[in-house]
Amino acid sequence: MPKYTKQIVVFLDILGFSNMLPGFEKEALDNADADENSYHESPSLNRLLEKFKESIRLITERSCNHYMFSDNICITIDYVVEGTEQAALFLEIIQLVNLLNYEFIKEGYFLRGGIDAGWFLDSRDMAAGVPLLEAYQLESKVAVHPRIVVSESFGNLIDEMRRDNAFSEDEEVVLDKILIDEGGLRYINGFQHIQNFEVTSDKIDFLKMYRDKIISALATFAGDVRIEPKYIWTANRFNSFLNDYVEGNEGYELADLWDEDQLLGIKNLSILSYGI
Repeated sequence: MPKYTKQIVVFLDILGFSNMLPGFEKEALDNADADENSYHESPSLNRLLEKFKESIRLITERSCNHYMFSDNICITIDYVVEGTEQAALFLEIIQLVNLLNYEFIKEGYFLRGGIDAGWFLDSRDMAAGVPLLEAYQLESKVAVHPRIVVSESFGNLIDEMRRDNAFSEDEEVVLDKILIDEGGLRYINGFQHIQNFEVTSDKIDFLKMYRDKIISALATFAGDVRIEPKYIWTANRFNSFLNDYVEGNEGYELADLWDEDQLLGIKNLSILSYGI
């Protein structure tokens, strides 16, 4: 019999997916096989489906449950094991979401989402509970831009664990960088994924990739009064991150590690067009 347990619940959505559907269909019909009229294939949509499959692999490797419907991904995991809250799971879930965010952005798809924690019923055939509703509402009504917002209760649990010294020093350093607090609204810092690269050229490639995908999204949704502002917001956050990164703010301390040409190259990645 399914039972309520304390779980972390993540709800993710691909921003602007509905706007992409006509394009997928057109690509499929234009890509018609002369010998086969019963079906058509969209290479772009197929690549997106492969990214979903890759996401499932990453999720299941971490012993999480998942549900997928249309362009949405729901991830759940118990955070109380044998009566003890597992602080490390909170950071692991945040890092997993950041990894998924990176993998989708590489393909040109930006994610928006929400994360909550609490009592949740999770079984093979059914998922129900306030955390899923809260995560969905954070995604659909609060996040607005391409970002993954954490709920107040999720953030409070992390704060309590930090006060109880439940995280290691290294985990504390990661938490300081990976969660951004804007007027009490906390969300995951997608740019922090750069810390997973050790080689300087890989870090620069990460920034170039992010910049290119933002510019591509700005061009795709130029003039769209509903979606374009979301990517202008993302471009502004990217520019702010570059400044912090070059200046060594937020504990990045790059000034002594990179030469002047590399730092200048990063500064020049700022997105200056589209009225930004």
